[in-house]
Amino acid sequence: MIEAIKKSIGNLPDIHLFKNISEEELERMFRCSKTVERVFENESYIFRQGETPRHLFLVLEGSVMVSKDFASGKRDVLFMVEQGDVFGEMFLFAEAGEYWYDAIAQGTVRVLEIPWNFFYCFCSNACEHHRMITRNMLEIQSEKNFTMTRKLHLLSGTTLRERIALWLMEQPHEKDVVKLTMNREELADYLGTTRPSLSRELMKMQQEKLIETDKNRIRIINRDALEALY
Repeated sequence: MIEAIKKSIGNLPDIHLFKNISEEELERMFRCSKTVERVFENESYIFRQGETPRHLFLVLEGSVMVSKDFASGKRDVLFMVEQGDVFGEMFLFAEAGEYWYDAIAQGTVRVLEIPWNFFYCFCSNACEHHRMITRNMLEIQSEKNFTMTRKLHLLSGTTLRERIALWLMEQPHEKDVVKLTMNREELADYLGTTRPSLSRELMKMQQEKLIETDKNRIRIINRDALEALY
């Protein structure tokens, strides 16, 4: 099991959680923490609202949607977790006794599952990897806080067009082409609207030659005009 985990980790460059931790230290850490690798099929729940948090998760393959469902049927997509990223960490040092959101596999997903006890139980040797992974966790949490602050800024847009423009400007792109990691329904939830409303607005923006949509890609045609919206 440990060798399989090491092989999976070796295929992923620059994992922030393991930054500045040697291969030998990683092996000791996996054994000490009783880390396991798990596979989840498309649309299956890695954890659900109301369950007791017990693990930190690292995505080895695939992507995970983190969302909040309401009794009304509305779903709020909080963020997407991609390969090499962690999730569930915000409960690690909090007093919350249960998850308040769901983590759902988008396609087949492989994750590392690290028990929380590992982060709390420092051995008498005060292992360097223990100190380093805790520091890395704090850096990751700071980045997540920044991401959530950006989403609050995005949702402050008074119109759907403003929110779409803000979102597009913040996405990584190649030659002004944004590749979507969410489907239309999920993107609508993330932007705080409905799928029909999102589709109508995207169509209007395309007709006005602001953008060009093609399946899971959006090409930015007039960046200056989009930036002028907010």
